[in-house]
Amino acid sequence: MLRKKYSPFLFASLSTAAGVITILARWIDGNLLLSSPSALISYGFMAGICYTLATAISFIVLGSFLNKSAYTRSQHKQSFLIFTMQQKLSGMNLKVIHLFYLLTGIELWLIQIISISVLTKIMLNIPVIITILLFLIALLLLDRLMSVKGILWLEILFITALFSLLIFIPIYYFVLNGASAVYEGIRLYHPYLFYFKNSEILLFYVIIQLAVLGKVLFDKSTWYLIAFIKPKKVRRSLFSSGVILALLTLSFTAILMIALYSGAYGQFQILILTFLYEVQPGFLTFAFLVIILLAIVTTLLVEMRVTKRFFTTRKPYYYYLIALIVMLFSLFLSTDLTILGVIYTFAFLHISMLPFTIILLFTNRSIHKHSWLVILISIMIGICVCLAFNVLYGLAASFVISCIYQFMLQTEVVENSHF
Repeated sequence: MLRKKYSPFLFASLSTAAGVITILARWIDGNLLLSSPSALISYGFMAGICYTLATAISFIVLGSFLNKSAYTRSQHKQSFLIFTMQQKLSGMNLKVIHLFYLLTGIELWLIQIISISVLTKIMLNIPVIITILLFLIALLLLDRLMSVKGILWLEILFITALFSLLIFIPIYYFVLNGASAVYEGIRLYHPYLFYFKNSEILLFYVIIQLAVLGKVLFDKSTWYLIAFIKPKKVRRSLFSSGVILALLTLSFTAILMIALYSGAYGQFQILILTFLYEVQPGFLTFAFLVIILLAIVTTLLVEMRVTKRFFTTRKPYYYYLIALIVMLFSLFLSTDLTILGVIYTFAFLHISMLPFTIILLFTNRSIHKHSWLVILISIMIGICVCLAFNVLYGLAASFVISCIYQFMLQTEVVENSHF
């Protein structure tokens, strides 16, 4: 249960522009900046663009879903997600959803730590384990020393720097060198990137969008940051965030195209650095490193702050952090982790949770006592299908089963609803 003591100066006080910055700062992280090249190389340009556009579309869908009057009544108390969970869930439903609530945080930590390890291998001549240890110590100190207002200012700095790099640089490069040279170079060296690579491409688009939508709707950091925005500005902030993120996605894809057009590549992680060395090695390499670090730090600081509020006392929170750090080091020492691998693994949770989350947040239906079991069964069946066929079929199976049974179970309307 979250603490109910909040600063009235901060909560429900941000305008649309500030709200957009806080939302973007949460979702522009190591995942977006380092996994996009992998999606592009695996599925082609269109799939890479759609993968990164999925979050932008999810913001717009969330803005459309929000019931303005119901949301406003709970605005000044706490995260709308937590408020609704406490109101509508009980028993095993509440316990299991609380567990999933913490598991989504573990996914976030894994992705950001993998991003740090990738940067270490590419740009720094330091052992990965030492880098991660130093990074975690620095993060714990920042969490201890920085206020919520300080984190918001850090997010503003990060978004400003990101806009400068991802929007100005490709425009400058295309004006200087022309777009036709880039296009012809990619056609010569990597023509397959312009075509659909297999017959499952439409399924990839749909499944990725559903999984990302489930992730956005159940993301505790997003709902925590939304609580800072003026109630009347929430929808506008979400719509604006979606549009701006879509534009940033196209700009980022342009940078990847520039990195690819001049010839072959070795590993997808060096695509960005290839571009940086092509244009202006010193300054842009340093700027990219700073932006990635800011993206990871701001994302994890918000995650730590909202997780801390989830626990009634500090001791369980510190136990959670210790267990999390031990798990992170154990995984890195025993497993070869990739960002897309983590995303696909947790996608089973997000896509199975999606029908349940929609019912929980945006309808006045009561939650059946066995809803948690439907989610677990959907995940397990999806994993079995994945092992027998492939991951896309497994995710599709999880979603279909969860959707059918969740909507079959939720038949009763709550009479005295807060929604």
